[in-house]
Amino acid sequence: MKKILSLCFLAYLPILAQSPDYYQSVQQLTGDELRNQLHEIIKDHNEFSYSSTKNILRLADEDPDDEDNVILVYKGNSISKDDFSTNMQQDFWNREHVWVKSQGGFNGDETYGALGAYSDAHNLKPCDASINTDRGTKDFDNGGTQNTEATECYSTSTTWEPRDAVKGDVARIIFYMATRYMGDPGEPSLNVVDYINNSSDPLMGKLSTLLEWNEQDPVDAFERRRNQVIFNWQQNRNPFIDYPELANLIWAEAELNPLVFTSVELQNNAPSETESQEVYAHIFSDVNTPVQSVTLTWGTSWADIYDEASENVIQMTEGNVGWAATVPALPEGTDVKYKITASADGLENTFYGNYVVALNPFEGTITSIQDVQGPGDYSPYENQNISTKGVVTAVLGDDFYIQDGEGPRSGIYIYTSPVIPSIGDSVIVTGEVSEFQWQDPTPEKMTEFAYPDQVYILNSNNPIPNPIDITTGGLANEDYEGMLVRVTDVTATYATFNFDDYGQWRVDDGTGECNIHNTQEGYEYPAEVGEYISSITGVSTYLFGEWKISLRMEDDVEAGSDQSGPSIIETTVLSDTSIALFFNENVEISSAENPFNYSINNGIVVESASRHPFQWSRVNLTTSPHAGGDYQVTVSNVMDELGNPNSGAQGYYNILGLNENSNPQLSLYPNPSNGTLFIWGLERNETIEIVDILGKTVYQNTISESKLELNLKLNTGLYFVKHMGYKSPFIIK
Repeated sequence: MKKILSLCFLAYLPILAQSPDYYQSVQQLTGDELRNQLHEIIKDHNEFSYSSTKNILRLADEDPDDEDNVILVYKGNSISKDDFSTNMQQDFWNREHVWVKSQGGFNGDETYGALGAYSDAHNLKPCDASINTDRGTKDFDNGGTQNTEATECYSTSTTWEPRDAVKGDVARIIFYMATRYMGDPGEPSLNVVDYINNSSDPLMGKLSTLLEWNEQDPVDAFERRRNQVIFNWQQNRNPFIDYPELANLIWAEAELNPLVFTSVELQNNAPSETESQEVYAHIFSDVNTPVQSVTLTWGTSWADIYDEASENVIQMTEGNVGWAATVPALPEGTDVKYKITASADGLENTFYGNYVVALNPFEGTITSIQDVQGPGDYSPYENQNISTKGVVTAVLGDDFYIQDGEGPRSGIYIYTSPVIPSIGDSVIVTGEVSEFQWQDPTPEKMTEFAYPDQVYILNSNNPIPNPIDITTGGLANEDYEGMLVRVTDVTATYATFNFDDYGQWRVDDGTGECNIHNTQEGYEYPAEVGEYISSITGVSTYLFGEWKISLRMEDDVEAGSDQSGPSIIETTVLSDTSIALFFNENVEISSAENPFNYSINNGIVVESASRHPFQWSRVNLTTSPHAGGDYQVTVSNVMDELGNPNSGAQGYYNILGLNENSNPQLSLYPNPSNGTLFIWGLERNETIEIVDILGKTVYQNTISESKLELNLKLNTGLYFVKHMGYKSPFIIK
């Protein structure tokens, strides 16, 4: 019998959340239709550099009992946010890719760039560095040997079982990844399977186990808060946290709940602290029995509404405007959570929502940003406590910039805010004005509110001030400090990124160089010396003795028109008849799959070419058999997606001879193999090693018999058995 699930939809979320109809388009959908529509909702999120994701996790996975710590996913312990591992230090934390990056092709290389799936914070969790290594590339399933350090976790050679408290968390992350990444151009195509995948295929198992974990470990307050924090950054949600029942509707052929919330309405989206809140629910019952009972539970945290003993439970009454209930007046700024539970004929459905009580109108004195900046190099309000107001133009971690117009000296820097707003929010900032200088003999300083006392978010989605057009040589000007600026028609003059550069590169429009800052919390553009760039927008900043334009997002850089064809960045040997070519950009399919566009020296014939189905910058070549030696592949007339052809791109590779250093006394059968391999002629107590074409060890063991049977779960390719100074080749088809 098919399982009947409760399907519900969020309507009103916190002030920084999505629009009320975020999930409206998925109502009454199941299976692939539901998955495809969810994909449309959550794709195209804001992308951040991988280095900046540690800052997102510091907020998303913060210990609710200690704001200075994060909770580690597998060990479950609390550890300082600052104890971040850069070289696998013991008992430090790093970032765990829950969906293994190698089982999707998003390793942070040129395949999909450094962003996208690789830096998607929904897929990242703080993890003890050594435990991250222990999990490795294993799929998820129950059973195995207890981990000596993470004692609630178990593993086999191919599977990993996390602690009970996060099994549902892990499952819902996997479901998110399989829905967010479905093979859009330049993105992987991920899927969940009901078996253990030990290959590099973009698959993750084990589906049946993950579905069990999704129900065994329900969503808790920590997970809901994490989803909201990541949404504030990326502007997309994990739907399986909001509604875990969606997983069974997609992958388990569950039936839709006949109880449907057709709409939920609030009398006031942002009531004042003196106003109560009327909530109205319209519910449709597709069963013989009409809706019998509807209750509303409210609280100030997600934990409150999960508390079965909560006193804040209201029986809703049915009337002309639907089922209605009244939430009492609450203090200003309160983020109110609520759930509505409807029941009929033994069935239940639940709707979750939020609203924020408005802040009282600010009663203090507002000093304009122009007055705060003053006419000189230093603020006339330095070391004074004042309030100012503006629209947020940039958010970089827990720092942001505001402007109150487009005139000179109308922008200012807010350092380490207690509240993280969004671009377009109108805010009032209260705190002490300071001038920042770092070992700088020049008179310039950065005017800022450092560690402000209060940040009030008045409203959102305000128009952003237009950037001021300046010359590169004119950036060093106090008039532009903290403001949105733009330079146009520039050429990159320096782009050698290293630690000493602090992510800076330089451009020139003919009036002199200026610095461009790749911000870890904003956007990092891979500039190349000599590259033409149409325009660069960002905030003008004076830090560490240098004026610079700090990048916020990808749209800040409008690169020049691409007129160059694709080039080869890597050539990989798959077997003696198969070569993989990796280009620096996606290639057009018809030209990429024309075998006459490829030639290989030494008489090797290219028989066919195939663009990878989800990795569009990769082409696999099937060739005539190679002998041992060095080879060169030449590519002509393969085009990128803009139609730019290459002209004689070349790649180089080497294939070891199949009889090179081979022991004639050793027998390998069958060869080619399907993974099962019998080896005869070994010496007793001999150590053997199996390596791939690149020399990477994939198997090693000391044997006690003259013969050996192996069941190797390896990718197609050429391998070698190394033993007693010999190297005997075999092929896995």
